[in-house]
Amino acid sequence: MRFLFLLTTLASPAFAACPDTTETAFACTFSSGAKAVDVCHDAETVSYAFGRPGRTPELSLSVPMTQVEYQPWPGTGRAIWESVTFRSGDVSYTVFGNIDRPVEESTDPEVTGGIEVRRGEAVLATLRCDPGSVDFAYGDGLYDAKTAAGQCWDPGAEVWSECQ
Repeated sequence: MRFLFLLTTLASPAFAACPDTTETAFACTFSSGAKAVDVCHDAETVSYAFGRPGRTPELSLSVPMTQVEYQPWPGTGRAIWESVTFRSGDVSYTVFGNIDRPVEESTDPEVTGGIEVRRGEAVLATLRCDPGSVDFAYGDGLYDAKTAAGQCWDPGAEVWSECQ
């Protein structure tokens, strides 16, 4: 299946949090705040922006909601995790979030995340979010947007397809 992507590196506004017209699916900083990533969405589009906060993003990718590679949490296990993958040519950028639910209810969950950059099967880089910087809106946001766009998740095949 081919995916339609819009690469925006021209006259983009300064890199900041997701615009008011979108929801944040994932955001964090790297290298003590020197770099940041935002994954934002509205009903039709999911976008990825990476770069120095307050500056034009170094990389911006956008994909239609019906074509985004989104892996929802399967609903089992102690850790809650999700990922969304964006592609630019033969390079993929998988943004992931994880909430490690503690065994003891009195302990706050550890929220982590990052980006894995690949060319084919080769991992080019793995970036880990700065501790305490992760904004990970698992569950309803992207999942609800995909279902509202007429797609259903097949957990056995781990794919989104048009609902029957």
